[in-house]
Amino acid sequence: MTTPRSDLRARDVDRAVTATALDRAYADGQLTFDEHRARSASARSARTVGDLHALVSDLQSDVPLPEPETPRRTRGPRRRWPLVVAAAAAVAVGGWLLGRDEDPAPTSAPVAVAPAPDLPPDVSPIVAQPFVFDTAAGLADFRERWIQRFGSPEIYSMYVDLGDGRASVTRPVENGRQQQVNVMGGFDPSDSTSEPSDSERTLDWTTLNVDALAGHLAGAPTSLGRPDGVVDTVNLRNFGTPEIRLDVVDARGDGVGTVVVDPAGAVVAVLPD
Repeated sequence: MTTPRSDLRARDVDRAVTATALDRAYADGQLTFDEHRARSASARSARTVGDLHALVSDLQSDVPLPEPETPRRTRGPRRRWPLVVAAAAAVAVGGWLLGRDEDPAPTSAPVAVAPAPDLPPDVSPIVAQPFVFDTAAGLADFRERWIQRFGSPEIYSMYVDLGDGRASVTRPVENGRQQQVNVMGGFDPSDSTSEPSDSERTLDWTTLNVDALAGHLAGAPTSLGRPDGVVDTVNLRNFGTPEIRLDVVDARGDGVGTVVVDPAGAVVAVLPD
């Protein structure tokens, strides 16, 4: 019988799953910006599974958290080296007895091995194009590759961590459920799905004005009177009215405020901390 172990070392995938749970908790209002940022930093440096669970133990979450189990020891096959050695010795002796009166066999010439053919000069390694989340071209490419991968622009929410270069998108799936997809160098859909809340609504990603959003990513710090700041996270959601929240931090990583815009790019609110 196996039991969960909280003292096992955490893997990168465990930290990523926990970060997704924190992102969802921030998106639905369970965590403040500063709480989310502090816990996300702790998740990135967590050493054990227990450390990760402590960061989300007080949250309501549909994200399946890592639950590794202690591997059960199994007895391997009995070693039979003495019998193998004895058999090999017997074969060797028999061969010597049979062939001792015969002429030794001529030594065969070494077999030439043909060199491996050179690759054509026009062949180059395939390198996956990284995602870029802070430019109009990068956002348009992200959207296009998403639609190519999943076949639909309908999503529930999107959270982008510009500091870590990753995103988390929730999309509708069959039977009225939703699926979380982590994005960091590629698309990593969750194996599980969940029920959306009663207040969540889908939105058409193609209605997002990426040129206007890229402009706000560059101008949000100035709108808050902090031109030295940067947009740290982007949170797109639809609870009846679609909105995009751009959270700005200063050079120390402290939150200085939020700029809220609609999908068309119009400013809805400027909220200094």
